[in-house]
Parts: sequence; C-alpha cells; structure tokens
Amino acid sequence: MDEEFKKKVIDVFGYTEKEAESLSEKQRNIIKGAPSRRAYKVIMEVVKSENCGYKPKVGDRYVMNGSGMLIPEECTFPLCLWALAPILPISYVIFDRLSQGLDPNGHLYDHMKCTDTGVGCGGIGEVAFKVCCEKA
Repeated sequence: MDEEFKKKVIDVFGYTEKEAESLSEKQRNIIKGAPSRRAYKVIMEVVKSENCGYKPKVGDRYVMNGSGMLIPEECTFPLCLWALAPILPISYVIFDRLSQGLDPNGHLYDHMKCTDTGVGCGGIGEVAFKVCCEKA
C-alpha cells in the first residue's frame, strides 16, 4: 500500500495502521473515488405534494453531496426522515456510478415518494421528488 494513501486514511478515518493495511482493493477504490463524488450534488426536488403538513412547494429541494451528506444551507425543504428515507437505495446507485466515473444521472429510478402513504391509504399526506445530479 502506498504510504501517502495509508497516512491519509489513518488521518481522515481514524484507522489504526493495521486497519489501513487491511483495506481491500474495493475499499481503497471507494475512498479514492471521493473527489469524483464531491464534484456532484444530488438534488431531490419536489414535483408534487398533497396534504403534507410541511407545506412544500414544487421546486423545494434537498441537496446533498455525491457521498450522501446533506448540505443543509442549500435545502429548502424541512428535514423530514419520512421524506429522506426513500433516497437511500437511489443514493447507493448514484454513489456507485460516481465512484466508477459513470454518468450519475443514468440510473433508472429518478422519482421517489416520501414514506407517508397519503390520506387515501391511512396516512396524512405525500410528497413526490425527482432525483438528479448536478456538477457542484
């Protein structure tokens, strides 16, 4: 293992020297792909809202970096666990595509809904989002 890389992962992640040396090639590639992921923002933009108590408007959004960290100062939708939960599987696909240098907007599922089922199914409201990536 390259000594500079080993020092970096020890400093950034707090690994012991033994942990750093035990990283698989896959783990090293994930870490090395961080700059390409930071070059993008993942946008979850409201495209439809019905009966949500937060009163989102079309165009409100969550913004995160390509590694999945929210950028609160760029979010216009209140933090809501029910709204954010469905982004998890899509975020893994985007993370993987960015790590491999692929177009992050090439994923098949680019729309999602919050986990509230809506008033017709015993819930309170529901919000639909479009998910896309933009250069940071």
